[in-house]
Amino acid sequence: MDGVSNLDGLHFFAGKRIMFKQKLAGYLVFGLLLQIFFLGQVNAQEYILEPGDKIAVSFWQQPNLNTEVLIDLDGRIEIPVAGRITAAGLTVSQLGVAIVEKVSIYNRNITQALVQVVEYGSKKIFVTGAVQMPGPYTFEYIPNVWEAILQAGGPLESARLDQVTIVRGGNTNGQLISVDLKSYFNTSDLSRLPELRPGDNINVPGTATGSGAGSNGTAGAGAGASTSSGLFSKRSVVYIYGQVVSPGVYELEEGTDILEAIVRAGGPLLTVRSNSNGPSVEPDLEHVRLITVGSEGTVVYEIDLENYSKVGAPNPLILKAGDTIHIPYKES
Repeated sequence: MDGVSNLDGLHFFAGKRIMFKQKLAGYLVFGLLLQIFFLGQVNAQEYILEPGDKIAVSFWQQPNLNTEVLIDLDGRIEIPVAGRITAAGLTVSQLGVAIVEKVSIYNRNITQALVQVVEYGSKKIFVTGAVQMPGPYTFEYIPNVWEAILQAGGPLESARLDQVTIVRGGNTNGQLISVDLKSYFNTSDLSRLPELRPGDNINVPGTATGSGAGSNGTAGAGAGASTSSGLFSKRSVVYIYGQVVSPGVYELEEGTDILEAIVRAGGPLLTVRSNSNGPSVEPDLEHVRLITVGSEGTVVYEIDLENYSKVGAPNPLILKAGDTIHIPYKES
């Protein structure tokens, strides 16, 4: 078993993926227990530059030398005065030192160089299909499939999240991988999503009649190449899927909590029977998932919504832009 430590009732399970159970401060009195899964990994070390990355080099002591350059396939950059310098394999701070060593030979007044990554071109993912802003996106670290879709503005209402396809790029160019995102939402286990690789294309199909604009006020942005780097861009919407009356994308009003959002989606579905002899299927309100994405990756909260709605907690669970709510089902 991985190492376990206990800090004021907070349980940490060490390993590649961190999972712990925590009572949120506002609900401690009422005994509302949330289960939280950390799927992203904190970058403990400074980013290592790679070919394809675009960087900005600034000299505050001589601004006319400031430049933006692309690390070529050989891992080098061309700097005015300094010439060609190896950049790949170095951190930005290490590269800054290497640049100063070269430039100071010709200008001793230059003692500092600031290097910043403008675009993580070595980690480019393409997102196409029924998303708000299809196009290429670059990342400091390779995201999971859902994070990449959110970076592209999130899915349209017509999106078929159970039929997402990854088209491999790179050395395995053309290989197809089918992904049923809804099933991963149902289990909370996004850590088992197929890992993306640089050059991959994520295609989100849409329904034949879906236009991307729906009754809940969200419209598609249309096709067009877009690029981004670093943190995830967040539209002011939430995504509600699973056993609700009207799953889809909903505009987020400030201060909206999870219950209000589910009500806007028509509320949980009533119990249904798949066939006359089969088991009845009903929403599992004791294991509702709230999926949130930040700069450090994806976090999945598992919420007992029945308890949440009964206790009248004074500090409601307020949603933020880009959050995803999924209500799974259970058989009875």
